[in-house]
Amino acid sequence: MEIEKQRGISVTSSVMQFEYNNFCINILDTPGHQDFSEDTYRTLMAADSAVMLIDGAKGVEEQTIKLFHVCKMRGIPIFTFVNKMDRASKDPFELMEELENVLGIRSYPMNWPIGTDGDFKGYITENFPR
Repeated sequence: MEIEKQRGISVTSSVMQFEYNNFCINILDTPGHQDFSEDTYRTLMAADSAVMLIDGAKGVEEQTIKLFHVCKMRGIPIFTFVNKMDRASKDPFELMEELENVLGIRSYPMNWPIGTDGDFKGYITENFPR
């Protein structure tokens, strides 16, 4: 869309459906930008869990706090993922502390970034269930 190119943000919602271990998974992707938050609020009314993306450089943003409170109010479980760790970003410990202080939740890292910016390395354990 032209507006997405101009503003550098997603403005449309999308859905993807797939099966995993005999479960039907529906992933609903909504714009995170505040100008399009009404669509996101409506989508959360139908969701039974949420993935909260945190920009590794920006940390917890104002719109994230608002959407977090909607999820918390509705009792929606949230899995938090810190995105863009392959770029210049905040220290992982600083991001964990920010999540805990700003949102009032405990954070438990499931994986850890190795290196930063241009020296970032990905790692998948051989024991990871496929």
